[in-house]
Amino acid sequence: MATRANIPAMHSKEYEEFLKGEAKVISLSLYEKLCGISEKILPISPWKSLIDKYYEAIKFSHLKISPRGAFSLIILATILAVAVPTIITVFLNLFSLATIMVIGVLGVVIFYYLYDYPFHFAVIFRIKASSEMVLSIVYMTISMRVSANIENAIKFAADNLRGALSEDLHQLLWDIYLRKFDSASVALDSFIKKWKRENDEFAEALYLIKTSTIESATRRERVLDEAVSVMLQGTRERMKHYAQDLKTPVMVLNALGILLPIIGLVFLPMMAVFMPEGIQPIFIIIGYNIMLPLVVYWIMKSYLDKRPYGFHQPDITRHPKFRAEKKWLFPAIGIAVAVPFVAFGGYQILIATEFFGVEQLIHSLIVSLGISFGVVSYCILSAIRKIKLRTEVVKIESEFAGVLFQLGNQISRGIPLETALKSITPQIKNLKISKFFEKILYNIETFGMTLEQAVFDKDSGAIREYPSKLINAVMHAIVEISKRGMVTASKAMITISNYLRDSHDVEEYLKEMLGEVTSTMQMQAILLAPLSSGIVVALSAMIMRMLVMLKGVIEKIYGNLGEFGPLGAAGSGMFTSIVNLDKMMSVQTFQLIVSIYMMEVVGMIAIFLSIIEHGDESLLKRLQLGKTLLLAIAIYSVVMVVCYSVFVSLIPITGLV
Repeated sequence: MATRANIPAMHSKEYEEFLKGEAKVISLSLYEKLCGISEKILPISPWKSLIDKYYEAIKFSHLKISPRGAFSLIILATILAVAVPTIITVFLNLFSLATIMVIGVLGVVIFYYLYDYPFHFAVIFRIKASSEMVLSIVYMTISMRVSANIENAIKFAADNLRGALSEDLHQLLWDIYLRKFDSASVALDSFIKKWKRENDEFAEALYLIKTSTIESATRRERVLDEAVSVMLQGTRERMKHYAQDLKTPVMVLNALGILLPIIGLVFLPMMAVFMPEGIQPIFIIIGYNIMLPLVVYWIMKSYLDKRPYGFHQPDITRHPKFRAEKKWLFPAIGIAVAVPFVAFGGYQILIATEFFGVEQLIHSLIVSLGISFGVVSYCILSAIRKIKLRTEVVKIESEFAGVLFQLGNQISRGIPLETALKSITPQIKNLKISKFFEKILYNIETFGMTLEQAVFDKDSGAIREYPSKLINAVMHAIVEISKRGMVTASKAMITISNYLRDSHDVEEYLKEMLGEVTSTMQMQAILLAPLSSGIVVALSAMIMRMLVMLKGVIEKIYGNLGEFGPLGAAGSGMFTSIVNLDKMMSVQTFQLIVSIYMMEVVGMIAIFLSIIEHGDESLLKRLQLGKTLLLAIAIYSVVMVVCYSVFVSLIPITGLV
């Protein structure tokens, strides 16, 4: 790490600001801390090919670990994950085939998760960065219009982005300031090389921005326009192919990951009757609630990792009404909602004396409802207030490009800024963004402010009430350009508004392209998964009920034959030896297995659906998960109860007893 003595004087102020930001970023994550500790406790180096792969992933995503630290954590964590539970089960005399399977699965899961984590983190970094690529090109071209300086363009984009790509660009600035590169142009070449494998059009757009510095002013304008056009067109083509390629996996996921596994569960109760030792609940739980969801997750993730583009994510943290809640608040509310349901339903199941009963089925359903209500409460309550702020910011940003275009057109006719603002105000009075331009006009007329003061004054600047980073960045560029004259500013306004409109059009096109896929996934999550799960549980409960009733009928028949000597006892014993109802899986256990699997699948689909539609934005993921899970559990509960009631009415087996 460089010291302050290495800092060139010309960058001293920027370095002070950058060092403050770097000090915040330098704090290690839990994973990075564990890797460091593991490397000291059990230093084990992986094989050569894995070292190279780890090093590439670590360098790409800026993880502060070494390949040895990552591999040491894998081995140490796997040993602990196997050894500790084994010792506990032996000490408590619980060691059995089932516990061996559980411990083995746990060890495999821990090993694979940690083995894949650096690669997974690099993929997540790429996905998050991709959501800012179009905007980064727009920002850099805007900056290049102000001043044909690559370093300034990089800094302008880095300061106005907020995600993984911002971190990457800040790291590039850091390397420039530390003289790791001879110039900003050489540094950008390194950056282009890094991202070329991930996104060709992004690399090509950056190359065009770089070459624009050696062009004449007129030619530079065309090259910068071409850079934005290349980025947008490439993104459009990538997402078109991605949407087409995604259709088949979604159909496969629906068949193999949802419908067939759930329908297959209907045979388990009957198999458990004849094979009670082979079909044990613990095996079904491991298979359906652990292994199968992991397989479904892996299938989804493998295709989501190929996603080429994410949408612009507005920053609401600058909103005047934004308030950061304590991290523990909403999880605590979710737990508080879930505990009463789970405790009541669980207690009623434990004290039940009958092998089968509608009461046990309903009580197990209450446990499932408690789990889902807890998750739904956390997701919706933590997102509902902030989503209103996000909607407001999105609305303002969507209106901004159109108004900016009108203003640029007015000024291009030689009309003074103040007159132009007056002329467009009546036309935009119904828009949310109108007050922003009205405030600018008011500041200019009342206080005689310059455009820069009217927008950015600390006390009364118009930008204070409009927390969009996009608007903030664009207005900064326009203010700088306007210093060259309002004619130049008007051209910049029109060009920038066209950039923003084109970006918006591409987003709408992408949503349209993905419409068929996303609607299919929504149908899977909201309708197919809960509907099929509810029917399967109702049918299985009916089969269990029939078997229990049948046992009663058989016992009654052979009881009446008792007067014939050993015939009755032999017949009854033969039935019991073939159909062992006492060891059959209980209806409450079966319902919990199915409902938990349904909730896992629905939750995964909801999260992946949100990422496909909106990018990796945690606020929208939580809201999507909460709303989808609420609808799914409601449909599941109604379908299960109604179907069971219908089956009972159609097959009145109690009349046989």
